[in-house]
Amino acid sequence: MAVLAVAAPDPDDYRAQLAALGTKLEYLHPALRAGEIARRTATPNHPANTPGTRAYQEHVRIIREMHIQHEGWKRLLHDHLELVCNSDKTIAIGVMIGDAATGERANPPRNLHRRGAATARAAEVNAQLELFPHPMRRDEIVLSAEETDRLQIWFLVSYRIEVGEKVHIHNELSLPGEVVNGYVTKWKRRIPLPVLEMDGIEPPYEDGPGEIDIPVDFR
Repeated sequence: MAVLAVAAPDPDDYRAQLAALGTKLEYLHPALRAGEIARRTATPNHPANTPGTRAYQEHVRIIREMHIQHEGWKRLLHDHLELVCNSDKTIAIGVMIGDAATGERANPPRNLHRRGAATARAAEVNAQLELFPHPMRRDEIVLSAEETDRLQIWFLVSYRIEVGEKVHIHNELSLPGEVVNGYVTKWKRRIPLPVLEMDGIEPPYEDGPGEIDIPVDFR
């Protein structure tokens, strides 16, 4: 039987590339927006990691909700990675914080924080897969070890910077191809996305002049 060649989407057409994966910018940017809003609820009295933790939690929640509600995807916890997965069990999306190169076409980014072994295992599987897997029939949607090995795990990589009174969130949807010492060193494919701009940075709640140090004598 002859096999028809499937042309890869134009690299400049991010919407076509997202559509080929079954997702949309309208599902991804709301997650970044919700994360930024959650980040701003942290005050100086919260633990230092609170802004990032709250942003991460909203990134995961909104990405899952958008794909579940609009595309019928499923929530997936795979090898300690919090993901949402399409019904064919071929594409999954998670989130990751990148560095200043995030969203730039010429310079591939690295993840800002060291990742665990699960990301390295995901990259190993990604590196062995075809970029455009053939869709599976509905009656083949069964979670098995073989299907797990065919799962592509993409990440919505984001990096926020404050520019005056605005926040710019650079972002891309990318497929890691190699992870060394907890950092992505090679991307199998990247889809740079438009910068998300947000304004209205409100000063956090302050309950006093600032932090104080209380000396404690140890006996």
